[in-house]
Amino acid sequence: MNARLVIAERIPHDAQRKLMPLFETRIDKLSVSLDVSVQLGLTKDNFVSAEVQGTDSEFLIELIKRKMRLAPRDMSEIEINDNLKAFVSGINKKRQSIEVEIGPIPTSVKCEVTRDALMAQLCDGRDISVERVAQTYCLEEGVPTLVRITSTDPGRRQIEAWMSDDQIARFEQWRRERFHRIIAVGGSQEELREAIRLSRTERDIIEIEELSFTASSLVCKLGTEAPGIIALIGRHISNFKLHAFLPERIDKLRNEFAGRQ
Repeated sequence: MNARLVIAERIPHDAQRKLMPLFETRIDKLSVSLDVSVQLGLTKDNFVSAEVQGTDSEFLIELIKRKMRLAPRDMSEIEINDNLKAFVSGINKKRQSIEVEIGPIPTSVKCEVTRDALMAQLCDGRDISVERVAQTYCLEEGVPTLVRITSTDPGRRQIEAWMSDDQIARFEQWRRERFHRIIAVGGSQEELREAIRLSRTERDIIEIEELSFTASSLVCKLGTEAPGIIALIGRHISNFKLHAFLPERIDKLRNEFAGRQ
């Protein structure tokens, strides 16, 4: 069997020389003892592409789906209610939506988490600026998020989505756990661990959770404030973008507007 696919992982252009060998090692570990050969590449949108050959190809592809997810190559591969891993590309201030990339589809095709979705799912139906929603939930450029496709319009070259149930559950779990988190985007976990060591913050960060190959959630010890840790580790990882996820921001957003009713 010979299959071509796109993996739902993006590697920043300026870090590809350093990170692609690490990604190849990850694929090698998945395919150990399997009768497959894998040729990796990158699309123009920095998504990882793969050509898989061998009698165990289907098994490896299923492993990749479970561990990393696959990305659509064009609109014809997208169906309503598909759950996909997306990457935030920015805020559309005019439409008050968050634009995301779901795969190497043409750049003229826009995919967005709509304003209605953001208000209904993250703001209890209240009217809040998309800029504040993005800051509160760390929906910043490059951050991976899970979405559910709600509409496709090939004529207008537009795709709309809501946050998936899994993503909403993740946000709620993070809020209830009360730990500050640092969402780090742009490199490997090995780089993050080295930055933690150099900044001597090992006792302040209790866990590193992978969100994607180049994005992680650093879980701070209860009582440790994420902004302070960002200031310490940031000087050692200039290639990363670091965002503070603070459960109290969500509480403030909800309580502030609930008090106006």
